[in-house]
Amino acid sequence: MIRLPFSSGASRDPVTILLVTPTRLVRADFEGKGGLLLRQIWEARAPSGETLPVLVEAAFMLGAPRKSSVYVLAAGLSTQVLQVPAGKVSGLEGEELSNALSFEAEAISGINPFDSALAAVPAGGSGTDRSFWVTQMSQADLTQIQDSLGQRKANLKGMAHPGGLLRAVGHASSGWQRVELWNDVVMCVDGSSPQSPRAHVVGTAPSRGMWRPQVEQWFGAQLSDRAVMVADSSLIQYSDGPIMSLDEEMVLKAWLQEWVTDLTGERSRMPLVQPAPKPMPDAQRVALAGSLALAAGVVCLGHFFFMGHRERTLRKELVEAEAPSKLLAQHTANANSLQSQLDQVQRDAQELRELRQFWKDTLDKEHRRHAKLLLTLAESTPPDLAIIKIEEFSGEVHLTGLSMTPDVPGFATNVASAVEPFGWRIEPPRRRALNLTAEGGPWQLDWLLRSAIQNPGLTEPAPTNSVPPTSADAIRAAASAAAAVTVSAEGISDN
Repeated sequence: MIRLPFSSGASRDPVTILLVTPTRLVRADFEGKGGLLLRQIWEARAPSGETLPVLVEAAFMLGAPRKSSVYVLAAGLSTQVLQVPAGKVSGLEGEELSNALSFEAEAISGINPFDSALAAVPAGGSGTDRSFWVTQMSQADLTQIQDSLGQRKANLKGMAHPGGLLRAVGHASSGWQRVELWNDVVMCVDGSSPQSPRAHVVGTAPSRGMWRPQVEQWFGAQLSDRAVMVADSSLIQYSDGPIMSLDEEMVLKAWLQEWVTDLTGERSRMPLVQPAPKPMPDAQRVALAGSLALAAGVVCLGHFFFMGHRERTLRKELVEAEAPSKLLAQHTANANSLQSQLDQVQRDAQELRELRQFWKDTLDKEHRRHAKLLLTLAESTPPDLAIIKIEEFSGEVHLTGLSMTPDVPGFATNVASAVEPFGWRIEPPRRRALNLTAEGGPWQLDWLLRSAIQNPGLTEPAPTNSVPPTSADAIRAAASAAAAVTVSAEGISDN
């Protein structure tokens, strides 16, 4: 825990910012007379496997409960840039716009639009399309977090993704650019125009190298002051250029100070998910209900004395009033049945998403592993070995080579270390002496690379490992071409 000195006499309402990431929990308390300043900051490791409401509660409980306005920066929230046809959102504002964008975002976030809490800010657009920077979360989680903080006298003001802060952190006030690496997304922030900074979300993890071309394309013109900010030190390996890490105490303090300035300003430029206003307190509702009941009693008493002849009519109306409750029970049962069906559909959709990711990863390996195999053969084949045949059947690759010795040290090990990450494993070679020399050579060596990736569409049996006999003329021709093969392989390796 880090404690900072603070002068008393604060006149502004205190503010608490909670930072929740997959690896850490941070609570920062701000107070101030002229402006909000950091008073105390606590930090702890985030427990694994917990839900967002539990993590937010744990972050708030790092310090003593207090009455304050709370903003939550949660890296687990879904954030993205949506591009939608202008006709779909024409004339929509507020809750109507959020509902429309919830349906557009469902395909990427997986959040049910009927359980969606979404905030959006315009992000420009081109032609007939409009772009919105949105942050989305489950409405059930938002309500649970609001209730949990309310029990501790805190007021949840809003929730946002911690990435994409549209303010300079450790830069000059003009002419700056920043790339932020978070665990699941890459954020681009362009402050080259101080009056209208802009942000962009690259929806890929930093560990995947595909984000760099998208970042360069979005920024366009190069600036010498572009820096990279990482959520924690484990992401530094994927960055280059000047680095700022939120693991550094001074960087974290400066970053949080900029966040509280933006969130409490006249107009925040960030998509901030805000909870609905709290309902009337229980005490007031009980008092109001009691007053209404008393008034109803007085009216009923007056009717009893002055309108007794209407008793039978009231009894009949009472019977009719019970009919809606029976209809409501029927509708409730139907709603529960539909909810069960919806839960099953969501589980099926999750299974389909997992299957789609599996095939995406499998195809990625399949697209690259043949090129990797050829490059490895070019780099690892020794001069006294000539690869004369490469064949593939049902995911198994057969390598046939000629060598003047029965063993080729290091060759199989080099090939195995290169291709195993791509789903191949190499088996020990089969040797056959061709007896064209007094020592029994040359030798024909056959290696088999078996695929560890299952092919559910395979119906034909894989071929055997037997190798057709090689004629002496073919061997002499292959031996004469061995030098040329080696030269070609060295050329591939150099390239």
